[in-house]
Amino acid sequence: MGNTEAERMMTGLLQLYHEYAQDSGAMDKAGLSKMMQENFPTFLSACERKSPDFLEKFFKKEDVNHDEKISFPEFLSSVATVAMDMYPKSQGQKPCSEG
Repeated sequence: MGNTEAERMMTGLLQLYHEYAQDSGAMDKAGLSKMMQENFPTFLSACERKSPDFLEKFFKKEDVNHDEKISFPEFLSSVATVAMDMYPKSQGQKPCSEG
């Protein structure tokens, strides 16, 4: 669906969302949890060490409209949260620096 690295990454995000979204086209809490565990295990384990209920809080924060589902825009926000944590980590800080 694209030739540039950025286009391939965007296609990958779309595929990742669809992999964990339900038939309704949105992720439930279990889908978000599974997606985080399978794709961001270092970030997740660091955050869970700081706060054992991290995923519960994360889901509530990212579910902006409080419908108990993660829509595609909410998914992008959650991925952005992880990406923003990865930048300081790339500079030598520990994962889940904001967590």
